Amino acid sequence: MEYRAVGCRCAVDIDSLRLPISRERVLSILASKKFKVLRVDVVALARSCVGVSRYRRGARLVEAPAIFDCSTLIKWSYGQCGIWLPRRSIQQRELGESVELSEITSGDVVFVSGWVDYYLDSPADGVGHVGIATGDNTVIHAGNRKIGVVETPLDKFVGKDKFRGVRRYIPKYREVTILETPVGREVEIADDIRWIVLQSLPK
Repeated sequence: MEYRAVGCRCAVDIDSLRLPISRERVLSILASKKFKVLRVDVVALARSCVGVSRYRRGARLVEAPAIFDCSTLIKWSYGQCGIWLPRRSIQQRELGESVELSEITSGDVVFVSGWVDYYLDSPADGVGHVGIATGDNTVIHAGNRKIGVVETPLDKFVGKDKFRGVRRYIPKYREVTILETPVGREVEIADDIRWIVLQSLPK
């Protein structure tokens, strides 16, 4: 998955940039250019919204974290990690690595059927709701106007016939770094970091 920046944050898999220097040297160069490494726990972030954030269907991203619907909770949470995701749950399912339900881990995104399903080819594969797996057999999601953002047991969230897939946006065996770009520096995608570092190496 190619990471696209969100505002001044961009996730990057430094090892995938194929640079001729060590990861430590890359980070040193970036630090000298005023890039900052951020630590963001996507599950802790989503959990901080439980019982606090309200739900409204069609919520806009600019209203986050006060107001969410299910897919803006996902988009906002991963945006804080510097990972751009599209707006709709059916679009979000098109990105990342497909994961079996039995292999689900913290931060994975779980898709299920909902009140109104969107589908690409088959209505039987329609997606209408989405949440973030905690790794504790629960899912955090923006449920409805009555309950807001809640944490629900995974088996209850998935139900008998509602499961529509799991996606992983941060690979389990890769080290993804969240960078905050300095003022005046524009980064659109993670690959931009490669060229910034290469320009800083001796000719």
